[in-house]
Amino acid sequence: KQWYQRRVRGCGSDIHMINNGWKSSMYPLVPGHEIIGTVEAKGENVKGLAIGDRVGVGPQCWSCLEPSCKECSVHDEFMCSTQVVQTYNDFYPDGNMTYGGFAQRIRVHEHFCFLIPPALSSEGAAPLLCAGLTSYTPFRAHGIKPGDKVGVVGIGGLGHLAIQWGRALDCEVFAISSSPAKEAEALGPGAQHFTNVNDNKKLNASSRQLDFILVTANKGLNWVAIFSLLKNDATVCLVSAPEEDIQFPPWPLLSSRIKLAGSIVGGTKMMKEMLQLAAEKKIEARVQVFPIERVNEAITQYKEGKPRFRFVLKL
Repeated sequence: KQWYQRRVRGCGSDIHMINNGWKSSMYPLVPGHEIIGTVEAKGENVKGLAIGDRVGVGPQCWSCLEPSCKECSVHDEFMCSTQVVQTYNDFYPDGNMTYGGFAQRIRVHEHFCFLIPPALSSEGAAPLLCAGLTSYTPFRAHGIKPGDKVGVVGIGGLGHLAIQWGRALDCEVFAISSSPAKEAEALGPGAQHFTNVNDNKKLNASSRQLDFILVTANKGLNWVAIFSLLKNDATVCLVSAPEEDIQFPPWPLLSSRIKLAGSIVGGTKMMKEMLQLAAEKKIEARVQVFPIERVNEAITQYKEGKPRFRFVLKL
């Protein structure tokens, strides 16, 4: 039940892994986990994919998939309590190591391969397989509904997609940043409001208005200012993964009964739902494409903070 494919792609967590920023990298390492390509071969038991299909693979390539598994049985495979295997820098149950999309071809279980809707380009859809899923899942997991006021902290690779999901779900979207230069970039993807946390006038104007905040940035966050934007009993959800521990004062959370949550990627049902919504609402990542031969240049530019908003590597 496996197949081979070629690929398109690049994600910030690849840089963390290349540099061993999370202290978990195993070398030799082949990164890449937002992968789009075509099916070149498949096992005889594969039923849902055909040779030549355009498909995508995200950060996960295996779980137990047992009907008795509490998580897998409800399509939360990424939280499988038996075994979660990542697309690279991990091991299959048989001991073989996983290698990612920077390779010419990869082999993956059909359960974790997803047909890409014809309405989406490969370059614009590739980042949806991790960044898109990561920024979409919290909206659904926390029951965000039309008319809710949601904030997005960080106007980058995750944030510009989160803004688009918020608008697609008929929310009122507030882009939140410490840089006034990000205002145009935030309003472009669809935010109706821009709040600069260093501008007290704008900060006070948005005080205690938001039902939900999604934090996609991971450096230099003004947590007190962020918490001040939330209503009582609201939720702030973290989807970024900084290399250092996060610190913030407890009293803003305690005094307003704010709920602190976290989220990472999503399951197969959420992936399919997200891709369908993207096709219907014409949501794609804003990308710059590099040929694979310029991968080192792309990595250098990423470290310099130049992506607007995602780099894609193409074979």
